[in-house]
Amino acid sequence: MPRYKKILEILDNYEVCMINDLARLLAVSHMSIRRDLKQLQERGLVQLAYGGQVKKRFLEQSPLYDIKETRCSASKKLIGQKACELLQPDMVVFMDGGTTVREMIPYIQVPVTVITLDLAIAMALNSKPEVKLILCPGEVLPKNRACYNSETIRYLSERITDIAFIGADGFSTEFGALTTSQIKADCKWMAINRSVQSALLVDSSKLNIRCRHKIGDLSQFHHLITDRTLTELYPNSTQDLRLSQ
Repeated sequence: MPRYKKILEILDNYEVCMINDLARLLAVSHMSIRRDLKQLQERGLVQLAYGGQVKKRFLEQSPLYDIKETRCSASKKLIGQKACELLQPDMVVFMDGGTTVREMIPYIQVPVTVITLDLAIAMALNSKPEVKLILCPGEVLPKNRACYNSETIRYLSERITDIAFIGADGFSTEFGALTTSQIKADCKWMAINRSVQSALLVDSSKLNIRCRHKIGDLSQFHHLITDRTLTELYPNSTQDLRLSQ
């Protein structure tokens, strides 16, 4: 059904959308959208959350960078500030691509060396005198505004960092940290495995969003930095969640 495809395309760009917004965007009734969503939910393609929120259960591609910039901005600022509490003078730090990791920049107050593959992060860091900046080689993916290819992986494999700050498109205790392409997953995995510590930076809207490519289990990260506590994220969990925040 064409409308099902359109709903999934909208959720690709917005990750989370309200039922009322879907009805308005598609110019159909609230009841029609609810019937469509029920069918999509039964097929395991979307997830209906409290308050009329709709999430795509599987995210096939990352939303456009301009859209990601405007989403959950307050949460990302909080995450960026909390992440910078882990910094110590003279650390060598890997900063992954994405708008969440980018929010660390205003809170970097100590001299560090930063290795990044993200062009927007590199441009912003270039104006901070306390930061020594190293930009990873590789082909720039315009949609991500970052370098992700085999050349990037090889470069990261030859560098040891004190801490790696990693972004993701989705996460859960069951599937771990996830992203939307194998090359992105491989670059992130390499950065984690060449770092003494690693921190996953994700806002809570990405909880239980599934993607096809796994970065790693949550247990591979030393820190989970998000805008909510682990108890809030997993109120009914019986698992031993050892990540620090």
